Amino acid sequence: MLQTVGLLCLAILSHGNLFQIQDIIKVRNGIEKSLMYINEKYKEVNVDCLFGVVLTQAVVQDVYQNGSHLMDESSQNIIRRSSNILNKTIPLVRNEELWVVPTLLNVDIWMKDLVYKYNDLYSFSKIPNYGILDNVHRFGDRNSQLPNSNFCLQDIANWTSKIMPRMCSIRGDCWKTYYEMDRFSSGYILTHKLLLLQLAKARKCIINKEVYDQETKLLCSLIYAEIYNGDYFKELDETFDLFLEEIVVCGYEGYTEFFQTKWLYYILDSQRNSGCFAAFLTDKRKSKIKRNINVFEDGCADHTTGLGMAALSLYYNFIVKEIFIL
Repeated sequence: MLQTVGLLCLAILSHGNLFQIQDIIKVRNGIEKSLMYINEKYKEVNVDCLFGVVLTQAVVQDVYQNGSHLMDESSQNIIRRSSNILNKTIPLVRNEELWVVPTLLNVDIWMKDLVYKYNDLYSFSKIPNYGILDNVHRFGDRNSQLPNSNFCLQDIANWTSKIMPRMCSIRGDCWKTYYEMDRFSSGYILTHKLLLLQLAKARKCIINKEVYDQETKLLCSLIYAEIYNGDYFKELDETFDLFLEEIVVCGYEGYTEFFQTKWLYYILDSQRNSGCFAAFLTDKRKSKIKRNINVFEDGCADHTTGLGMAALSLYYNFIVKEIFIL
C-alpha cells in the first residue's frame, strides 16, 4: 500500500516537462472513452480508424504483465474492448477490402517489445523554422495527386501473403513518390513513407536493420520538426489529424521526444466528452483534411478518433514502462 501511494505521488521529468504519475489514469480513461465511441459507430468507421484499434490493442498488450502490475486490470479491459470491436467490424471490412484484414488489421504483426530511445533525433529537428510549416501547408493539397497509399500498402500485402522472411517490392509510382521525391517530403508524405517501412518490417520483408534504423531516425527527425514548429508557432490546431498521425508513427518507433506532457494534455483536452476527436480544431485549413476521413454528424472524424486513441495508447505504454515501474 505504501509503495502504491509513493508511486502515485511521484513526478517524472520528460523532456523538461513534469510528468505526474496520475496521468496514467487520465490516459486510460481517454482510451476507454474512444473505444466506447468507436463501438457505437462500428458499422460506420473506416479501415484507418480500425487500424487505430489494432495498434491500441497491440501496444497495450505489450505492457500487460500477467497480473503483477497495478495497471494490468486496466490493460486487460482495453485489450478486451479492442478485441470485441475488431471481432464485430472485421467481417464488414472483409467484404469491401479483402487484402486489408490479414495484412493490416492483424494485431499479432504489430505487437512488439517497445524499446524507448532518449534524445536520439537529429538536432535540426529542434530549431524554430517557419519554412517547415510552409512546406506542410504548400504541399498539403498534393495529397489528392499522390498514388493512394493503400495501393502501395497492398503491394506489400501481395508479396507477404504468408508472414515469412522474403524480398519485397512496391510499384514504381509509389517508390518515386515516397522515396525519391524527398524535396517534397512533408506532412502525410512523411508519415506514409514511414508506415510503408513499418508494414514491410511487420510483414517480415527483408530489411537491413541499420538501414531501417537510419531511415526511421531521419523520418522521425523531419516529422518532429513539423510538430515542434507547429507547437512553437501555435499552429497545431490547424493540422491536428496530421499531428496525431505523426505522434503515432514515431511514438511506435520509441522516440521519446514525442512523449511530452504538454502534448499529452493537448490531446486529452481536444478529446470530446463522447470520446471522439475532430479532424481540425480551427476553420482555417479545412481544405487540408485528409481525403479518406469520414466526418460524422457530430463533427468527429473516424480517422482522427482512431489516431487519437492510438496516440493515447502509446503514452499509456510509455508511462507504464518508463515511469510507473513496480
